[in-house]
Amino acid sequence: MAEAGEQVIQNSCPYKVDGEVGRFTFLTHSILKDADVQYNTGRDVFSCLHGKEFYLTAGFKEIALIYGDTKESYRKTTRLINRIRYQEKNGTPSRTLHEVTEREGTSLLEHITRKSEQILSHHGFEETGIYRGKNPQYTQSSPVFLPQYKIDDALSVCTEGCSFSDGYIDNPIGYEDPSETVNIAIDDVNVKRQEDNRILGQKRTEHKRKYAHNTIARLSYNGTKYVLNGVSTTSLLPIITSFLLANGLSGKRFQFFTDGHTILNTAIMNFYSWKGNMGIILDWYHLAKKCGELLSQTMNGRKLRNEVLDKLKPLLWYGLTDKAIDFLREIPEKDIKNSQLLEKLIAYLERNRPYIPCYAARKELGLCNSSAAGEKANDLIVSERQKHNGMSWTKKGTVALAAITALAQNNEYRKWFEEKDIDFQLAA
Repeated sequence: MAEAGEQVIQNSCPYKVDGEVGRFTFLTHSILKDADVQYNTGRDVFSCLHGKEFYLTAGFKEIALIYGDTKESYRKTTRLINRIRYQEKNGTPSRTLHEVTEREGTSLLEHITRKSEQILSHHGFEETGIYRGKNPQYTQSSPVFLPQYKIDDALSVCTEGCSFSDGYIDNPIGYEDPSETVNIAIDDVNVKRQEDNRILGQKRTEHKRKYAHNTIARLSYNGTKYVLNGVSTTSLLPIITSFLLANGLSGKRFQFFTDGHTILNTAIMNFYSWKGNMGIILDWYHLAKKCGELLSQTMNGRKLRNEVLDKLKPLLWYGLTDKAIDFLREIPEKDIKNSQLLEKLIAYLERNRPYIPCYAARKELGLCNSSAAGEKANDLIVSERQKHNGMSWTKKGTVALAAITALAQNNEYRKWFEEKDIDFQLAA
C-alpha cells in the first residue's frame, strides 16, 4: 500500500520468465515519491533483469540443462522443450540455451574456485594448494600399506601362476590399505576447438586442428565418489586438495591413477611433495593400450605385433619392467619396421618405471589397477556429449558444459539452482 504522497505506477516493461511451463510475462510496479522510485517489485521482489533477459526458474534449468543439453545438442534440446511447452514458435532459442548453459557452468566453476580457496586458507594452505606450514597431519604422513602377511599371501598365489622368476616380489611399489586410501583417477580430455576466425570454404586438416582441454578427476573412498573438472591439471589439483580437506580425508593415502603422461605425473608429484602418504599407479588399461598402439607401428605385420604383445603384457602385468625392456631390445632387426617407435615405447616404459606395480598381486589383494571408473566419468562428463562427429567447442564452452554435467553426476544441481551453493561432499 502506498502512503500519503506516494504513487503506485505500472512499470513499462513486463517481467519475463522462462519456466518449465513455458515463457510468460507479468506486470510489476513501482512506488514513486517526489518523482523518486522508493520501491520496485521488478528488482526488490524479483531478480533484476537487464535488456532482453528472462528470469530462469530452477525447474527450467533442471529440464533444459540437466535432462537436456548435457545429453543432447542445444538445438535438439530446445526443439524438445518448446514442443512439450507448446511454444514451438516463440519458445526458447537454441542460442539462448547455449549462452545460459555457458554462463551457468562458468558461474559454478567460479563458485567452486572461491570455495576451494576458502577451504585451503582455513587449513593453512596457499590459494595455489601448496602447504608450507608445519602441521604434522600434513608434513609427517608416511605411507600406509597392507599388513605384510596379506602381501606375502598374494605374492605366493602369483608365484603359483607365474612362469617368470620372482623379480616381481622385489617391485618397490607398495600395496596400499584400501580402507585408508582415496583413489583419484585424473585424466585430460580433448575436444575439437572452434576456429577463432573461420574462412568460408577452407578445410582444416587434422594435424593443424586445435583442441580445447578439460581435466576430469574422479575421487572415490569406501563406496562414495565425487567428480571434479577444470580447465587444466594445474587449476584442478588445488580444488582436489580442498575437497579432500573439506571431507576430512587429508590424513588418508592419496592414490592417483593416470595414463602415464609425463606432464600430468610431474605435476602431481610436485604439487603433493608435502604429502608422504601418496602415490601414482600407471593405469593398466592405458599401459596395455599404449604398448599395442606403438607395436602396431613398430613391427612388420600384425602377426609379429601380436606375438610380441602377447609376450610383453605378462611381463608388465607382473611389474617386471626391466625384463620387459630387455625383451623389447632383443627383438630381431628384421622384424622391426620402425626402430624409432620401438625406442619411443622403451622410453615410455623407462619414464613410467616408478609407477608400474605388480598388477597381478594388486588384483589378488583386491586393489584397483585401472581408472576404468575414471574413464567412465570422462565419457559421461565430456566424451558422450562433446565428441560427436562435426562438433567443435570454445575453451569456455566445453569446460562450462562439463561443469554442469559433473553437477548432475554429483546430484548437486537442485541445491545449486535454488541456493547457488553445493555440498562439496562425497556421496554414494
